Amino acid sequence: MNAIWFRHDLRLHDHQPFLNAVKNGEGVHAVFVWDERFDEEDLLNMKRIGANRRRFLIESLEDLATSLHTYGIRLTILHGKIKTVLSNWLIDQRIEHVFVHDHPGFEERQDLSRLMAKMSETNWHVSEGHMLFRRDQLPVELAAFPMSFTRFRKKIETKLSVPKKNHPYTGSEWDVIQEASGKQPEIRLVKMPIALEELKDKYPGSTGIVKGGETAGLERLHAYVDDPKHLFTYKETRDGLLSFDDSSKLSFWLSNGCLSPKRVYQTIMQMEAEHGRNESSYWLFFELLWREYFQWLMLATQERLFLKKGLLEKELIWHDDLRHFEAWKKGETGYPLVDAAMVELNATGYMSNRARQNVASFLTKNLAVNWLWGAKYFEEQLIDYDPASNYGNWAYQAGVGTDMRELRAFNVVGQGIRYDPKGRYAKHWLKLPESLPGHVVYNPEELRKFVDWPQTIVDQEESLRKRTKELGLE
Repeated sequence: MNAIWFRHDLRLHDHQPFLNAVKNGEGVHAVFVWDERFDEEDLLNMKRIGANRRRFLIESLEDLATSLHTYGIRLTILHGKIKTVLSNWLIDQRIEHVFVHDHPGFEERQDLSRLMAKMSETNWHVSEGHMLFRRDQLPVELAAFPMSFTRFRKKIETKLSVPKKNHPYTGSEWDVIQEASGKQPEIRLVKMPIALEELKDKYPGSTGIVKGGETAGLERLHAYVDDPKHLFTYKETRDGLLSFDDSSKLSFWLSNGCLSPKRVYQTIMQMEAEHGRNESSYWLFFELLWREYFQWLMLATQERLFLKKGLLEKELIWHDDLRHFEAWKKGETGYPLVDAAMVELNATGYMSNRARQNVASFLTKNLAVNWLWGAKYFEEQLIDYDPASNYGNWAYQAGVGTDMRELRAFNVVGQGIRYDPKGRYAKHWLKLPESLPGHVVYNPEELRKFVDWPQTIVDQEESLRKRTKELGLE
């Protein structure tokens, strides 16, 4: 008997374990473990997965179950500790071969290695598939992995024929990244239930801003990337704060593997083959490359990316200030850009990349609050949470990640004015009057001249000076 263990790869396209399992013979099972860690609470009452993430994951599993059903394969959902429940299930089902994707996450690799050690008589077939590049395509050894994205990008560009800035599309880029190959199984319409009722009953939720699943992910991929009005203007719109189509939003489905990064890459290449390359179409690949960098960084640094000291040798000074952290979480800092972003996050499970950089900078540099608190809150709330990108970006903002330099903070007043000059984003999420002049919306002092607006919890400039002194960076 054969089993496909789905983890962060909830799709059937570009899925080597699926193709290999079907090729290996009759009797294919599929399994996903609802990990007991999903519902654990930490000392701050934060869970691994909040309501918005849960809803999206359940929808993704439901879509996967429907797709597998087309091929006569039933998806089993197990609950509990992975090593225990999955090993028992493998024995009960008399599984001889397990087909699974690897993953660069520290916990994910531990889970797989411990299970393989426990079930050593089972045949394990582990495939690459989470990243754009194969291990043998990397231009560096993991032991000497570059602590700078720019160095990583340049090494990749030197070794591989990938898209390069200001270089036209040539066609050679297409062959560098290919999806998993193999014969697709024949469709087998069979009568059997597609049951996720237990999960949906335990975690009821309303409709979110996006729907989980491979079907919805592929629809969004083609609606955005196949539309020249979106793909070829991406760089100009990507910093927008309010409109859904300001950016691709593909991160939702990339996060749990409903979309393969290789499929995104190839769709971009197809459009460039037809229309040529411009700065915006290149920039969407550039964002994929950033995602790729963080995946390999997580693999290279193992658990260090999840520690308070990050990639540093010595831990920085952090303040476990619950009052400031709660104000930040609830969107009650007095700074409209920060507050609007946090209100949006709490309501929808999303905020733009521009907003994420600002709220992370504010928490770590102006409030000097333990950066792991912020990273863990994002882990709980973000629908498009990805461990590598989330902790990699938070560590970077906190000054404990890659490319460490002097203390650099975002001016959350200036950023709001620059990227939303009419103030529409804050007006929408903070219910401010539409009649407000745009230039006053993000400046708390000016805003108070028009509406009853609370005092800021810290002075932006003074708090940054204090943090600079505290870290000995004067």
